[in-house]
Amino acid sequence: MNLTDLKSSFYKRYSQSENFLYFASNGLLCTLLGHSNIYLTPSITCTLSMRVKMFARKIDGNIIRIEDTSGLKLFSYTLNTPPNLFHGKERTLANHIKALTKYGIKGAEILYDCSIPDFISPDEPFAVTLTDLLMTVSKKEHDILTTARESACENDITPYLGITAYQSGYCTLLSTGRPKNLPLPLTGYKILSAHCMKDENCHINEIKYAFRKVSRKFPHVMSVSEITEDMLKSCETEIKDKTALRYMYHLVTENKRIQNASNALKRCDVKTLFNEMNYSQCSMETYWDLGREKVYLVRLCQNLDGVKAVRAWKNGIAAIVEDDFVDYAASMIVNGFESRIGYKPSVCISEPS
Repeated sequence: MNLTDLKSSFYKRYSQSENFLYFASNGLLCTLLGHSNIYLTPSITCTLSMRVKMFARKIDGNIIRIEDTSGLKLFSYTLNTPPNLFHGKERTLANHIKALTKYGIKGAEILYDCSIPDFISPDEPFAVTLTDLLMTVSKKEHDILTTARESACENDITPYLGITAYQSGYCTLLSTGRPKNLPLPLTGYKILSAHCMKDENCHINEIKYAFRKVSRKFPHVMSVSEITEDMLKSCETEIKDKTALRYMYHLVTENKRIQNASNALKRCDVKTLFNEMNYSQCSMETYWDLGREKVYLVRLCQNLDGVKAVRAWKNGIAAIVEDDFVDYAASMIVNGFESRIGYKPSVCISEPS
């Protein structure tokens, strides 16, 4: 839904008011290198044109009303109501708003539109957009870090920082310290993502275990980005879980790929990013326990004209494809996957935005 239609829909649903109408929008975070969902690991990310868009205005009273454009999702929260009165996702939303009451947020009417497909969670861009709007409507000062922290609640702040720090035309390097934006010259390309039914394997517990072993031997190490291959090799005997060792080896070698890509992007060399993404995929296939369906999606992409880079992402893959080949690539992926695996993967086409 475009902004004109979204604004029109807002005024149709809510009564007329002289209060100013505020807007905010954030895209789905896509990880090009690294793993933005794993704490203390560096990554290069961008946000996509699949987005959450919101209009909001202040209202008298202490009620926050949130509705989506379909009219199927309605939520009303009275400020300072105990979140345990709600259930499921509504409780999560109530906890989020409750946490913002310490800033003195005010009542608001909110209407949102989400163009993120059902097979991908919109939770992170939704939370960031909602936090930004509630603070703005209530005229409360907030910066990138505050917005990300309050959006994350008790979750890892990293992906929320990736969303808040993003600027159009750039990608974001997430590591220790403040996020850094690097040029991302992708004019003439789109990002094609394909998703299978099986969820991504969770590596977090093994990585935490391996990181603890390394940090005991090297107490100065504060993040995975600081671990070198030599340091990891010296800890091999202490890391008894060899699966954890493999996962950590991928992350440690990923550090170099991220550094190479970052240096290249500073001079707008996007081809090096493509190469490093492809090298990263090879590393994941060796050390990361990718499922056979995900690997098959990669193979389908690698053999197609116009595909410059492909890498596992979420429960599928993200591929950078030339504009002229993107529809062809999507069709070939769907048909090839269905004939081999037995069902159609979910496919969406977007671009950094």
